[in-house]
Amino acid sequence: MKRSLSHLIDVEIEKFQIEEVPIEEIIESSSQARKYFDEKLLNELAESIKKNGLLQPIIVQKIDNKFQLIAGERRLRASKIAGLETMPCLVKEVSDQDAAVLGLVENVQRSQLNTIEEALGYKSLQDNYGLSASDIGLLVGKSRPFISNLLRISNLSQEVQQALSDEQITFGQARPLIVLEHDLQNKLLNEIISLKLNSRSVETKVKELSGKIQIDEETLHLQKALEDLIGTKVDVKKNAKGFKVNINFSDKESLSSFLENLGSN
Repeated sequence: MKRSLSHLIDVEIEKFQIEEVPIEEIIESSSQARKYFDEKLLNELAESIKKNGLLQPIIVQKIDNKFQLIAGERRLRASKIAGLETMPCLVKEVSDQDAAVLGLVENVQRSQLNTIEEALGYKSLQDNYGLSASDIGLLVGKSRPFISNLLRISNLSQEVQQALSDEQITFGQARPLIVLEHDLQNKLLNEIISLKLNSRSVETKVKELSGKIQIDEETLHLQKALEDLIGTKVDVKKNAKGFKVNINFSDKESLSSFLENLGSN
């Protein structure tokens, strides 16, 4: 069942006191998914805060003598611009995982993340806490296929990821590129931008390069899962009879370790 942000925090508001915390004692968290902040919108929010005050508290947790931000980074930044000395804060104790999830959920449900920020936020939950696409979907109120698609964004080149971040292209345009080598992705990226190709046109272009594509997107996802499982590079190729899997080892010790682990299971 989809959980709203209010479901995650309203109960806590009933249990915890709202405290006025000095802004200088509030520190940002490295797990925050949002990286880009529109200066114009921040200044507009700052003006609103000056006139009306801060209508919703931010959420923090106390660490030593400081308060680490969990959710509300945009409000924190705008309050600093507005010149506030203190802020109303909901102080609570949560795990690192819960803090990361809560901050991500707030940004997602407020539509404050671009595609790359949202995808990398999910990737961080997967890498740092071992969460599956289903786990993440349950926590943030999104479907497993939606999360799986965004998790594959790590297969895009840095140039394509940056274009997504800068909103030069959409995820629909970038998604077909996932199966290509990075140099081909970058080549098509230039065409997408210069020729203003839509997602269907990009799919057609990718199919034209089918001779250079070894596997489709779903198989690529399975290849990555197999690599994570056995801890080494894997090549998966499709032929008329099915699939061929090549497992690569950098040295004899790695191969020996793999065989030992295989025999013990």
